[in-house]
Amino acid sequence: MTRVIMVALDGLRPDMVDATATPNLFALAAEGTRFANARSVFPSETRVATPSLITGCRPGGHGMVANTLFDASVAPDRLLRTKLVEDVLAMAAGGETPLQRSSLAERMSPFGLRFALVSAGTAGAARLLHPAADRLGAFRWNVEDIDGDAAAEVREALGATPDAAVPNIPRVDFAGRVLIEHVLPHHRPDVALLWLSEPDVSFHWGGLRAPHTQQALRAADAVLGRVRAWRDAQPDATDIAIIVLSDHGHVTGRGKRCLRTELQQAGFRAGTGMGADIDVVVAPAAAPGIWLRDRGLAPQIADFLATQPWAGPLLARDPAILAAGRALPLSLLGSGHARSADLVATFAGSEANDEWGLPGTAPFDAPDVPEGGGMHGGLHRSELATVLVMQGGPFRRGIVAQEPADLTDIVPTVLHVLGLPADGMEGRALLAGLHAAGDAVPDQETVELPGGFALDAMRGANGRFYPTGMRRL
Repeated sequence: MTRVIMVALDGLRPDMVDATATPNLFALAAEGTRFANARSVFPSETRVATPSLITGCRPGGHGMVANTLFDASVAPDRLLRTKLVEDVLAMAAGGETPLQRSSLAERMSPFGLRFALVSAGTAGAARLLHPAADRLGAFRWNVEDIDGDAAAEVREALGATPDAAVPNIPRVDFAGRVLIEHVLPHHRPDVALLWLSEPDVSFHWGGLRAPHTQQALRAADAVLGRVRAWRDAQPDATDIAIIVLSDHGHVTGRGKRCLRTELQQAGFRAGTGMGADIDVVVAPAAAPGIWLRDRGLAPQIADFLATQPWAGPLLARDPAILAAGRALPLSLLGSGHARSADLVATFAGSEANDEWGLPGTAPFDAPDVPEGGGMHGGLHRSELATVLVMQGGPFRRGIVAQEPADLTDIVPTVLHVLGLPADGMEGRALLAGLHAAGDAVPDQETVELPGGFALDAMRGANGRFYPTGMRRL
């Protein structure tokens, strides 16, 4: 029976994969199936992407709509930060998870199959990737874990977890050891996911091709090489598939600004939590969410943003909040949900090369990311493009598939090769990875957006819509 090891390199752009920087990934891509048209979801943020991956549904289905968001029913006076387990659990309102769709582990468990997670990312992201671990008696470990059975297991087997660093190489290496030396040989999961926090951490803090970023990328690739070496040494190696993915890409941040401050200076009573003196709540991001006390403020905010050269088009949970044609519905991107912001702002990016020679720059709103750091979350094509490689087991050899794909299609593919149903998932199995007849070049579409922008997109053979990138007309 097929087993699957998934390895996620957080934030890796596909145009940064080459024989020098990422030799192990480059070799796997050449030997397996590489999906040339793989994309993230919107917003292209990690704690939106991780639930999309693990549930096979876009944000409108699972309900995790941003890394940082406002929910008056949970915390009326502040923003919720989903990197924190306590905020994720607050959103669950006493339940196991705020996600409104079943996870991969929950789908496997009734068939007697086991899922394990090893994460070098945030504790909140780990909880979203494997929310039912405690109930199912399954393995979930994150580098921030101190308490619990998994943390105790890892300490006993491998010692203390290294401190966080930039680049985060010690923790990436340690997470690789946890998977290879402990989880795979002792827990023998049918599906394992290793989440590596690099190159994302170094992209944010040093730029896309800074020297320490290059070191971090090589370190993450080296962990992948060790995973492959472990696989190849197993007696059932031919039945173990490796899937390598990234959750989003990056652009270089140019023109850092605070949207909340911009709105305050324009006369709006904007803040980070609703109060007697606040009418507009703003969550900082590459695509900031805007929650309104009074929907009647929407046209005024739209008018203000339309005059700003750094602003892109608006998206709306309910487009009727503005006059026809002034906002793109979030539902078109699969991102409309009751938790979604009333309005989502975008920034006007550029296709021009940055100082590293990589295409893509954009303004951004992120207090802890420096000017010139990597950024993601918006609709720039370099933010939406992702790595997706499937190698070994039943997957085709030496193929570049044209079939469109996003994060929601990966778990349905895993379930397909395990012989399990994927009922209720929005994604579908990527058959191009399994046989030639499953591949098809997507139709290209362009959606005109307000303010002189356009959204390029693909339409799959089944009619599914895949955003590719926003550009200025």
